[in-house]
Amino acid sequence: MSALRTRRAAPRRGSQPSPERRLVSLIRLVLLFESALYSAVSPVLPHYAHTLHASKPAIGVLAAAYPAGLIPGAFLGFWVATRAGVRRTTVLGLFAFGLAVIAFGFGTSIVMLDVLRAVQGMFCGLIWCGGLTWVIHVTPVQQRSRTLGGVLGAATFGTLFGPILGTVAVTIGTRPTFALVGLVALVLAAVTLRHPDAPASSSVDPEHPVRDQLRGAWSSHGLRLGVWLVLLEAATFGAVNALLPLRLSRFGASGLAIGLTFVLGSALSASLSTIVGHVTDRRGPYLPLITGLVTGAPLMALIVVPHAALPLAALMVITFGGPLTFSMIPAASLMTESAEAVGVTLVLATTLFNLAYALGETLGAPISAVVAQATSDFVPLLAIALLMVATAAWALTHRIGPAAQPETASAERSTPSSSAAAASDIST
Repeated sequence: MSALRTRRAAPRRGSQPSPERRLVSLIRLVLLFESALYSAVSPVLPHYAHTLHASKPAIGVLAAAYPAGLIPGAFLGFWVATRAGVRRTTVLGLFAFGLAVIAFGFGTSIVMLDVLRAVQGMFCGLIWCGGLTWVIHVTPVQQRSRTLGGVLGAATFGTLFGPILGTVAVTIGTRPTFALVGLVALVLAAVTLRHPDAPASSSVDPEHPVRDQLRGAWSSHGLRLGVWLVLLEAATFGAVNALLPLRLSRFGASGLAIGLTFVLGSALSASLSTIVGHVTDRRGPYLPLITGLVTGAPLMALIVVPHAALPLAALMVITFGGPLTFSMIPAASLMTESAEAVGVTLVLATTLFNLAYALGETLGAPISAVVAQATSDFVPLLAIALLMVATAAWALTHRIGPAAQPETASAERSTPSSSAAAASDIST
């Protein structure tokens, strides 16, 4: 049995929470906070359009700057984590993120805001790479998906608070609001710095250089499928954010109603995340992810059917709060299991997760908007639905095909070599 399976004994009832449990709670709070800052800019965009006389394309660039910054941030997070360890990576990300948030509140030009928003996204890559890898490392394999569900659910829940922060910033001013929020990030960095490190000997595994790990990652069917699932879901969310608010508005929905639709979808997703993680731990990743894809595909295609705001909003909440939740958590679980099976370190698997999400969201919105303008909303949504069906077929083939057996068997054994590769991510 691997060290990852035996790292932690179950705490006795009534005893103090273990350092690992406190760490998971801390990272949930950190990712909730980061997600809130990610979504906080939406209510502020009209304010900047008015005060800075920015055009619609310029505001679009500002909206896309954060996920675009996450792309280099994923690589930077990997570079820092393999040299300084995941705790210092998380702390550095929070510290620089907080400073960028404070500066954002004092921005006086659209270009300055673009740069600062991209910097926030870049250091968000460090927060996610460090924090998510840290959590995966300290969690026993048999509880990993449930823990990931709680952590990713907290991040989803954080998006509910972002619009509130944005509204407060417009009401009382961007300077005091973002200055205060930036200080919270600095406090979280200090708390994270005081948290004890996970035990490990080094952050670099000389027996598994990055080039060999990337070759192993490419050879892993499960890892490739997990990366594609994350990219597809992120691209879907990008398309949804670009197309459906305008569609709701066309049918007479107010700004409050549109915001409430996304809030309810996020709330449903957050409430289901831990349940999906529990199912993944008990039944494996394939059952929930195939179920989510098969049920989500027809719902995506049917979104263009309602021609009234209320049924469209209800269908959106069901589609994006339910089936899509059944893909992301199993995808993360599949990536970590497959990574360990082929000797890929957890920090590299987390980097691939972050990079796939950043690319998907950065590309999903503009591509779907261009296609919809040239044709109709139905075309990009139908294309996403067809991709979901094709991905479900790929997952089903991999689940029952012979190519999956070596990886699955290796993951179930959790061999010492894969555990050593995972442990090599964490250092002080």
